[in-house]
Amino acid sequence: MMHDRAGGSGFVGRFLGSWRLALGELVIVALGVLIALWADQWMQAREEVAREVGYLERLHADIGADLRSLRFSADQARNRLAITRQVDAWLHDPNAMPDPDSLVVKVHFAGVLFPPTISKFTIDELKSTGDLRLLRNEALKRQIADYYNQIGLQIDEWSTWGDEGITETYFRELAFVMDPELRLRAGTFDPALMRRFLSASGEDAPSSYVETRRDAPEIGATRADADRMLHRMRTRPNFEGYLRDSMYWAHLSAQLLDGVILSAEELEATIAAELETLKR
Repeated sequence: MMHDRAGGSGFVGRFLGSWRLALGELVIVALGVLIALWADQWMQAREEVAREVGYLERLHADIGADLRSLRFSADQARNRLAITRQVDAWLHDPNAMPDPDSLVVKVHFAGVLFPPTISKFTIDELKSTGDLRLLRNEALKRQIADYYNQIGLQIDEWSTWGDEGITETYFRELAFVMDPELRLRAGTFDPALMRRFLSASGEDAPSSYVETRRDAPEIGATRADADRMLHRMRTRPNFEGYLRDSMYWAHLSAQLLDGVILSAEELEATIAAELETLKR
C-alpha cells in the first residue's frame, strides 16, 4: 500500500510539474505574441502620427500660399473698384480732361480680374486616399471642411460667376468705346512685368498693374482719342450700367475675399497649434 501511494504521488508530482512547465511556456509564448502585437501597433501609431504631421505641415503651407493669393486678389479687387470709380467720375463730369493714356489704361483695366489661386493638392490627396482619417482632431477636420466649402461657394462658384459675367459684358461694351489699336496697346504687356505683378506681395509691392507699367512704352493716346472715348462712353446706352455693375462686383469680391481670408487665418493658426501639440 505504501509503495502504491508513493508511486501515485510521484506520478501526480510529475504530471503537475509538466503542466506547470507547459503553462509557463504558454504564458511566455502569449506574452511574446502580445508584446509583438503591442510593438507593431506602437510602430504603426508612430508612423500614422508622422504621416499626420506631414499632412498638417503641407496643409499649413497650402493655407499660407492661399493667404498670399487671397490678400493679393482682395487688394486688386479694391484697386479695380477705385479705377472703375475714377472712370465713372470722368463719365459724369462733362468738363473732365483726363490724361489720354491714363484714360485708356483705366478704362481697360476696370474690367480685368485677378482671381486667387487656391492650393488644393493636399486636401484632394487626403480625400482620395482616405488618409483624412489620420487627422484625429475632429474640430480641426470640421474647420478644414468649412474652409474648403467656403472656397467652393464664394470663389469657385459665386465670385467667379459674377465677375466673369460682368467682365464678359463689360469688354463687349469696351469694343464699342475704345479704338482697336488702343485696346491692343492697353492689353500688351511685358511678361516679366506681369510676373512681377502677379507674384508680388508685401508692403513694397505694386498696388496695381498700372504701377508696373511705369517703365513700359506709353499707350500713345492723343487728346482727340480721349475725347472720342469719353463721347462714346457717354452715348453708349449700356456702358454706364456695366460700369456700375463692375463696381458692385469689385466691391462684393473684396468683401467675399475678406471673409475667406479670415477663415484662412483662423485655420492656419489652428493647424499651427495642432502641430505644436503633436511634436511635443
